[in-house]
Amino acid sequence: MKLRPPAEPEATIDMTPMIDCVFLLLIFFMIAATMSKVDLTPEVKLPIAPKAAIPEDLRGRGVVNIVPLGTPAGGGATSEATPFIIAGQLVDEPGLVKAIADRRATEPDLRVYLRVDRNAEFKIVKRAIRACAHAGIFDLIFGTFQSESAGGGP
Repeated sequence: MKLRPPAEPEATIDMTPMIDCVFLLLIFFMIAATMSKVDLTPEVKLPIAPKAAIPEDLRGRGVVNIVPLGTPAGGGATSEATPFIIAGQLVDEPGLVKAIADRRATEPDLRVYLRVDRNAEFKIVKRAIRACAHAGIFDLIFGTFQSESAGGGP
């Protein structure tokens, strides 16, 4: 009697774990790319606006952060002389004009995104708007949180 050797199982590769990893990496890089576009300073507590509109696209926007005077940021604390935070650095009004003008030289369609803390003084915001105007920027938007109800929030 002739015996056949047992059939060897066919080798297969399960692609499911690799597909899962690729999708996780894709999501990670999409989020990382979005976060790198916007200078989110954690010290800024945005005001709440019930009718706030969410901007479609924040690309091409220079970010200026304004926090209350005395807030630690950028290796020091904000003061009347240096109330603005750009790319993690404290700057004064002429420094803000220079930073915006330098960026506008490379990006002619630059727009500015002002992230103003809810407790910041308006005179500082007014100085930031004036600095943007001196740099030739007239397209500004203000960052806010959109509340779930018209009754306010935290």
